[in-house]
Amino acid sequence: MGIQAEKIRERITELARYTATPGNGVTRFPFTEESRQAGNLIGNWMREAGLSVRLDDTGSIIGRLEGENPGTVMIGSHMDSVKNGGAYDGAAGVICAIAAAEELQASGFRPCYSLEVIATNDEEGSRFRSGLFSPRAMLGQLGPEDLRDLRDDDGISAYEAMRRFGLDPEKTGRNVRKDIAAFLEIHIEQGPVLEAAGREIGIVDTIAGIRRYLVTVRGRADHVGTTPMHLRRDALSGACRIIAQLTERAEKSPPAVATVGSLNVEPNIINIVPAKAEFTADLRAPSDPMLQALHEGLMDDCRSICSELGLEYEVRSLLDTGPVPMDRRITDIFEEICNDRGYSHMHLVSGAGHDAMVFGAKVPAAMLFVPSTGGRSHCPEEHSEERILAMAAGIAADTMIKINQDRIFP
Repeated sequence: MGIQAEKIRERITELARYTATPGNGVTRFPFTEESRQAGNLIGNWMREAGLSVRLDDTGSIIGRLEGENPGTVMIGSHMDSVKNGGAYDGAAGVICAIAAAEELQASGFRPCYSLEVIATNDEEGSRFRSGLFSPRAMLGQLGPEDLRDLRDDDGISAYEAMRRFGLDPEKTGRNVRKDIAAFLEIHIEQGPVLEAAGREIGIVDTIAGIRRYLVTVRGRADHVGTTPMHLRRDALSGACRIIAQLTERAEKSPPAVATVGSLNVEPNIINIVPAKAEFTADLRAPSDPMLQALHEGLMDDCRSICSELGLEYEVRSLLDTGPVPMDRRITDIFEEICNDRGYSHMHLVSGAGHDAMVFGAKVPAAMLFVPSTGGRSHCPEEHSEERILAMAAGIAADTMIKINQDRIFP
């Protein structure tokens, strides 16, 4: 029968209905009612595909097809979204993974390795400013003590949010998965490269490293009319200078990038000198030396600028993942299938972070990209062709067969 593009389109549309911002993109943060409803729908699709379904300790939805031998090959993506995002980021990968499982079941596939389709939770980090929650917990890199420190804009900790959701946060990171033999992920590119090159499929060679920080600059609140400029301890002025320096450093170090996506000021009053400025810094680069150079530059700028202006500062690490190469054995299979089917394709580096980067640091992992229309992502206009998504799902299904036939993992 083959994988149906129309079915993928219908499911993407249906899943997008579970949003906190109807009419203004998809907003589906972890441990919310929208997340619960989306997870229930995904679980139902997994059951229809013949998989046994469970909710894991972090709120991920996992569908499993038992294999004959030890080891699990996992395929999936994330079900959470950014604020006012699109319908395809993460969701398309989950739906394609389910489509691949359906195709395998229809063909009478009997796996050597167990197959798990996963919809991970809090990959984006939009609620708690961290991200990649599920794989980090699965691999023992995130525990209850971390959850208490992570808070959303309402001051609710990840620990408390999980408890309210019906999960036991004390279990986070305790049940370390040692059975994962490999991880595969299909994702929209979220950039313009594939479309500009006229390619249908992207084979990811490396995922760029990411470091995220919360930078807090503290000064003193004073009257704006009576405090001379040279006597002020303006936290916002200091923060702006640090941000400008960080941007300039990244501009001089392509393809590295640096982004300040969130800035909060206190007391945030028109006639009071800012006493506190807090901002996030997101640093990304395809190599450790480039990433370290940006990090050291940020630290140097915080130190020198705050010293000059009489300010105090604190830099807190939110996420630190190095560049992760994808497994050549799997990417070679991707390329072989693309050549056999006549799919136009190219190799590229992912500048975006993905679940595959956490898994890939511990187990063999690989990613397929499909073009993003106009290069748009993290916005309501986000779109990818369902025809090409179906192609990617077919590649994943054939890759699963090849992995099991050749038993390429221990």
